Amino acid sequence: MKRRTWWIWVVIACGLAAAVAVSGLGERVASRIAGSRDPQDVVEIPAVTVERRDIVRTITATGNVQPIREVDLRFSENGRIREVLVVAGQRVEAGDVLAVQDNRAQELAYFQAQNAYEAARIDSPPNTVRAREIDMELAREALEQTYLRAPFSGVVTDVYVEPGQSVNANDVVVHLVDDSAFQVEVAVDELDIAEVQPGQTAMIRLDADPERVREGVVERVSLVADVQGGVVTVPVIVRFQKTDPFLRSGYTATVDIVVAEAQGVPAVPVEAIWEQDGVRTVTRVNGDRQEAVPVTTGLSDGSWVEITSGVEVGDRVVAVNYRGGPAAAVSPAAGRGFGPPPGGFPVRVMPRR
Repeated sequence: MKRRTWWIWVVIACGLAAAVAVSGLGERVASRIAGSRDPQDVVEIPAVTVERRDIVRTITATGNVQPIREVDLRFSENGRIREVLVVAGQRVEAGDVLAVQDNRAQELAYFQAQNAYEAARIDSPPNTVRAREIDMELAREALEQTYLRAPFSGVVTDVYVEPGQSVNANDVVVHLVDDSAFQVEVAVDELDIAEVQPGQTAMIRLDADPERVREGVVERVSLVADVQGGVVTVPVIVRFQKTDPFLRSGYTATVDIVVAEAQGVPAVPVEAIWEQDGVRTVTRVNGDRQEAVPVTTGLSDGSWVEITSGVEVGDRVVAVNYRGGPAAAVSPAAGRGFGPPPGGFPVRVMPRR
């Protein structure tokens, strides 16, 4: 009986020792988290200076380079090619003849109609003169249709026929591109399209020439949306402000459309902002202490955010504020949050690179 009592007292003593040890460890951890002033417990926090920056908000989309105009040219009537006057790569002006059909029958019909009109003008009544004039005009139009002309100035990219070849009205004879200006058609998500307006500036980067940024302008926003695979987008045409010999139809392009911008405004990295319950704060560094400061934010480009009130240019703030905001006034030792204790952690300011 005495031996059993002795073992009970041993078990109780061990339990008390363990409880004391755990309690002591918990106090040391809480003390360190709550903010020890021991130099080895100093928390190194990167900080940045509130500075003036230009903030530009953009919407990014991709597409392919296109000439502002390109066309497949065809004859309006069936016939045989008599002459081809251009080759691929040749530059032409609006109105230049590119190819000609065998048009002897049309030419003969025109001369006959012209002679009949001239004869009618001598002694025929007005109605007859007018009828012969219409015959002559129709014959001239039929003759003109045997000449394939360039509708605008540009470059011939392809020639699909040869002299002596028979073609019909569905056959493409020449492909013509207007290389005086180029554009990119991009698909903008329906959630962003409300911010896109004609006249906005854009920055264009080509996969084939990634180091160069070309300027553009929003030319047109489609009134009809596209739906593919359940995704709704709106076509937007962005025109290059300047053309250059490097541009080619079909190049892949990434377009950043500028939808808002602010010049020379106080700004901090977006990571410096803490938001809780609709309140945004930064943690301002003052010597070796910190304080949570409510701020009002403005425009953001995804990396930097405008500060319209709360802190000023030159103030130092914690760069990565994952501990900041309203929680900064709550000690973890109280078990109510994860921010620094009242007055903040001891801070060694580190410049943000």
